[in-house]
Amino acid sequence: MTGDAQTPTNESSAPNRELEERLAILATFNEVLADVSDAIVTATRREDIEQHVCERLVQTDTLRFVWIGTVDDNSATVRPTAYAGSADGYIDELTVSLAESDSENTGLVGRALESGSVQTTHSIATEPASEFGPTRDAALDRGYHSAASVPLEVGDERFGVLTMYAGHDGAFTDELVEPIRTLGHTVAQGIDSHVRRQRERELERRDATFSRIVEDIEEYAIFRLDADGHVESWNRGAEAIKGYSTADILGEHVRTFYTDDDRARGVPEHLLDTARRDGRVEDEGWRVRADGSQFWASVVITALSNDDGDVVGFAKVTRDMTERKRRERQLDAVFNSTFQYMGLLDPDGTVLRVNDAAVAFAGLDRDDVVGKQLWETLWWCGDDERVSDLKAAFSRAAAGEFVQYEVEVDGRADHPNAVIDFSLTPVFDGDDVVLVVPEGHDITDRKEHERQLRRERERLEFVNRVIRHNLLNGLNVVGARADIAAEFVEPDGQAHLETVRSRVDEMTELVGTMRTFMKVIVERDSHELYERSIRNAIDSGLRSIEPAGTTVDISVGTVPQLTVVADELLDEVVTHLLKNAIQHNDNPNPAVRVDVTAGDDAVELSVSDNGPGIPDEEKQSLLEQRIEDLSDPGNGFGLFLVREIVDGYGGEIRIEDADPSGARFVVSLPRE
Repeated sequence: MTGDAQTPTNESSAPNRELEERLAILATFNEVLADVSDAIVTATRREDIEQHVCERLVQTDTLRFVWIGTVDDNSATVRPTAYAGSADGYIDELTVSLAESDSENTGLVGRALESGSVQTTHSIATEPASEFGPTRDAALDRGYHSAASVPLEVGDERFGVLTMYAGHDGAFTDELVEPIRTLGHTVAQGIDSHVRRQRERELERRDATFSRIVEDIEEYAIFRLDADGHVESWNRGAEAIKGYSTADILGEHVRTFYTDDDRARGVPEHLLDTARRDGRVEDEGWRVRADGSQFWASVVITALSNDDGDVVGFAKVTRDMTERKRRERQLDAVFNSTFQYMGLLDPDGTVLRVNDAAVAFAGLDRDDVVGKQLWETLWWCGDDERVSDLKAAFSRAAAGEFVQYEVEVDGRADHPNAVIDFSLTPVFDGDDVVLVVPEGHDITDRKEHERQLRRERERLEFVNRVIRHNLLNGLNVVGARADIAAEFVEPDGQAHLETVRSRVDEMTELVGTMRTFMKVIVERDSHELYERSIRNAIDSGLRSIEPAGTTVDISVGTVPQLTVVADELLDEVVTHLLKNAIQHNDNPNPAVRVDVTAGDDAVELSVSDNGPGIPDEEKQSLLEQRIEDLSDPGNGFGLFLVREIVDGYGGEIRIEDADPSGARFVVSLPRE
């Protein structure tokens, strides 16, 4: 009877419902596992796979919400990247921390990531917030009653975490732990496969881009070799530099590019072995083109390895450095052809190069110098003060300052002490000092010559004092006594007395000339110049001529109020020019004229006469006479003094023809 039929109780239906839910979850898991493979093929982004998994899982009635997150290693937090289901703002309240200092925010998700295993919560309502995490109340508010979290890992690679929430307690039983682990592993493998494919595609794209770039490069020969050294690729630069077409060179061994001597010495094989062992090798040397000509090459060979670390080939980059080599040879020729001592230093003072003159000076080999700091070399060591001065000078040069000073250094045994005019010149790259160039010029002989000159000047000064005091005073006494004796000399003896007086006057004038000469020679280097009035100098010169009682007509043009750079010897210049014009004038009516003209930078003083003039071929020789050319101090000595004095002023003297006849001596003197 129908009345006898028994209606199933709630107790018997509950296990059936739970079983059905578990079966539904398992079926969904299996469907997701099957869908992941398809998603990998169709997805263009990793996020597409993650979103597909979330959406597929919530299609079962049991699962209310699913999300996937990735770990931000910098902040030690989990960031949601995909989710599906009844969220109702829950995702915005998620806070998962993996930091040890923030354990209260670790929760279920953090434990799954830290343990690397499935973590479940059978009842969110009965689990403390400290265990489930800070979003416990938010989960309950949205009807989430149980949860499971599984890390998405493949080997050591961690892609994130998958977390699921069910609408009733106990949804994730122990029987589901293994399927959940399998689900997580499968999703992780799907993400891993996608990421790998994306990486491979990116590498293929970059490789294709790089290959196109390499093929178009003409400044460098860039090509690939197989593991034995045979050419596998060829670019335009390689064809331009080496002269081989792609068809001609593919498959040929790298030995093809080396000289006969290098091939005989096994250089190509040695370079490949070094690259195979060290991963990379650099070399410079002569290489051979297809036409047999040679070029200087800078070469880098890099070993190419597979994932197992086995060398499967080499990348070879070659640059034609022939022009640089030519410039280096020219530099070496200049560097080593100079008699100056030269070198190159690092900014820390280490010697990089020295020229032949420098090593020959000390009798050293380059190996004794290169690689040492300059102050440790034989030239400088052995004298603490000398080393200290050098270090101080080098510090200034390394900071960008040009430094120059004289120093005594040690040389060869036969030349132990030498005085060097030494300098340090910084070389810049932008604002930075990248090299320092030391230069030295041996001035030992010059210093000795200067010492001898000082001794000669001292002797001349002594002679000058003798002339000024003893000889001139003696002549003054003779002249004075001759004047006194005139009262006692008989008429017959007056002619002899006049001869004495005349000779005394001549000797006095000669002493004056010698005093001027001594002043020019002895005091030239130390004498200071100042502004002199050209008019005052002319007046002084005219006064010195007047006592001679000359009948020469001396005229002076307009003389402006001008000053020139000179000293008191300017008076002597005017005097000797006037005397020269008078003494060499054989005109019955001798005349001399003095003129002054002013320019922007110089003043010209000219003295003209109406005498016989000077032939053109003799003008320059007169101005170039040396002291040994003057046989008689009274013959040409005055003009010699004029030249020496004017030269000391930085001026010039020239001889011209006067109009209508005679000679004109022109002195150009600087105004400042």
